[in-house]
Amino acid sequence: MAKENNNNELTLKIYKAFANNDLAQWDGVIHPDVKLNSPAGRGLAGIETLKSFAGAFHAAFRPTVDLIDHYVAGDRGLVTVNLHWKHDGEEFYGIKPSGQGGTSVETFLLRIENGLVTHWDTADNSLDLANYLFSEGYDLPKEVKPPALIEGPNIHGR
Repeated sequence: MAKENNNNELTLKIYKAFANNDLAQWDGVIHPDVKLNSPAGRGLAGIETLKSFAGAFHAAFRPTVDLIDHYVAGDRGLVTVNLHWKHDGEEFYGIKPSGQGGTSVETFLLRIENGLVTHWDTADNSLDLANYLFSEGYDLPKEVKPPALIEGPNIHGR
């Protein structure tokens, strides 16, 4: 139970650091070589890559980040947030500010080993942000097939 409580605190710390754009707080809870996947990029690695992306996101979209849910079970953690964003800050990876805004519900799917997040996948539960980035020419990953815990049966012969 103590380990799960520590991991529960870890998920809250990840949320608070992101919500407050205090990304240095991630240094004690995210592995330096964390593996990263999201609708914005796949096959990335490293806490500095994660902090750089999150920092650029804050500078460009100036979000308010609401915690919707967080959950820990064993070595897995989930943090679901609602981003209230508007692209009226800095340029974002070549996309100039447009003033467009929206809300995006996103879930951080975390794998936790020895008190550190070693794998971070971000899943979009709504598409305002992904649609905006795509419409502005951001190259989003396609045909994504992450490793499955259990592969479904191939009943359609594909």
